[in-house]
Amino acid sequence: MFKKLLLVFLLVPIAEVIALFVLAHFLGWGWTLGLTVLSSLTGFFLARYSGRQWWRTVRTEWAQEGFPMQRIGEGAILLVSMAFMMTPGPLTGIGGLLFLIPKVRIQLARWVFRWATSAFMDRFLL
Repeated sequence: MFKKLLLVFLLVPIAEVIALFVLAHFLGWGWTLGLTVLSSLTGFFLARYSGRQWWRTVRTEWAQEGFPMQRIGEGAILLVSMAFMMTPGPLTGIGGLLFLIPKVRIQLARWVFRWATSAFMDRFLL
């Protein structure tokens, strides 16, 4: 697991730098830097709005049904999205924006929840 994380932390910055150079080649450095800053700011405000909307949903469901376990995964994905949006670069910006789309976030949260429960069951209960 450590080797996979190390590989991700090495490959993502390299891919970001390559993407920045490719964008700068076609658009120029001024436009590339401007778009990078603009996408980070836009993503920050969208993530803030999505986070507030998520929290309202959690509070409503908690009051009506009890603790909404499935929403925890969505909250984790929102945190990852916010981290992506704060990281300057076109690839992480696109990833962060994708995670802000509610349908994508819900599907990803369901997949992560199924994977985590399966991994827990395999490791500790079987």
